[in-house]
Amino acid sequence: MTIKRFKTGKIYWKLENYITHEFLFSFFVCFLFYFFIFLLNQLLLLAKQILAKGIPVKSVLLLLLYSLPTFITLTVPFATLTAALMSYGRLASDNEILAMRSIGFNRLVIFRPVLLWGIVLGFLSFFINDFFLPRGNQAFQKLWLELTLTNPGLELEEYSARKFRQSILITGAIDKSGIHPLMVIEKDNSGNRVTLMSKLAAPEIRSDLGNMPGFNMYDIFSIIPDAKEQLKWSWSTAESMEYRVLSKESNSINPSTGPASMRMLDVQKVVKEKKENFDSRVQQHTFDQGLANWTLALNYSRLSADTGIKSAVQPKIEQSYTNFIKLRDNPPEDHSLQVWTLEFFQKFAIPFACIPFVVLAFPLGLTARRSGRAVGFFIGLLLATFYWSLLIVGRSLGLRASVSPFLVMILPDLFLLFIGIVLFMWRSRL
Repeated sequence: MTIKRFKTGKIYWKLENYITHEFLFSFFVCFLFYFFIFLLNQLLLLAKQILAKGIPVKSVLLLLLYSLPTFITLTVPFATLTAALMSYGRLASDNEILAMRSIGFNRLVIFRPVLLWGIVLGFLSFFINDFFLPRGNQAFQKLWLELTLTNPGLELEEYSARKFRQSILITGAIDKSGIHPLMVIEKDNSGNRVTLMSKLAAPEIRSDLGNMPGFNMYDIFSIIPDAKEQLKWSWSTAESMEYRVLSKESNSINPSTGPASMRMLDVQKVVKEKKENFDSRVQQHTFDQGLANWTLALNYSRLSADTGIKSAVQPKIEQSYTNFIKLRDNPPEDHSLQVWTLEFFQKFAIPFACIPFVVLAFPLGLTARRSGRAVGFFIGLLLATFYWSLLIVGRSLGLRASVSPFLVMILPDLFLLFIGIVLFMWRSRL
């Protein structure tokens, strides 16, 4: 009995090892394919925006390096889907699945190795998405900003006005020496709108300031109107000054600038704070609407009780009615809460799509009769495109306040998981 159990366990181990090798080989091929597609897309974007404007190759390579976590996060789920289809398609088309079934292995045993790898790859993709992706995005944004300021023509156009971070930049001619002239409009710490005008603004990055980018401005004229009294203003001139677009404490390079540059727990914290603020606004709006309704009813009752005061009460009724309609037709909204909540659920939806992908791939792969790998690869491309389309449509719907971000982000995964389970049960009856 002991020898029989040992042999049975050894056979199971060999079977799982065989299926694992088949899956990992297909996964490696698919990973390279999807990774190359995303890399090529990024190269084309950089070629259009950067390479054509003489940016150093080293900076381009660094931008690609910082983009790698994004590529990998997207590549792993799609490679898992296509690899599972290719491996089971190959085994089915070569009648190896039939041979496994004929010697007593059920479908769960055959499916188990790839399911376990799907779970492992899902957690791996989530870790990359949560740990490396925020750091990569932060480094990418900082380097892009430095390139923009050292090469103004990268984002700034001649003789144009553009909002740049927290400032408005109005440019003149742009050449290798810098921008001339340059006008900067921004607010100071007191809330005053400051206008700086210089004949020449030469970009510079100071390493002693932590590589913070900025401009050396020459022949400066500044105007500062008083925020409280519009008729008061002050002006000053200077031969030169250093203007730093960012400081070390600037929010523009802080990892908390956006959900894509933050870890999951940090995004959850921000979403919680925004939700509490929004709930507080809803409560205040409900109170104000009830007060407006009560005031309107009170004025109507006063008018009904004494028609002689119509001239005095009528304006109050009109004002109360206007306030009530305004509150009713303008409920509180928070678009940023929707965006942050979407990003929060997306951090789970894409990485853990590996699990519903392998559940769906197993019954579909078993349908292959010939050219299993080629058929699996083709079906994988179609399903990957379909899933990506669902995410795009879901994100568009999620930007509307009436649609649940959880539903539109997680629903594609749940839908594919449901279809996979149904197909698996249907195949089990055959």
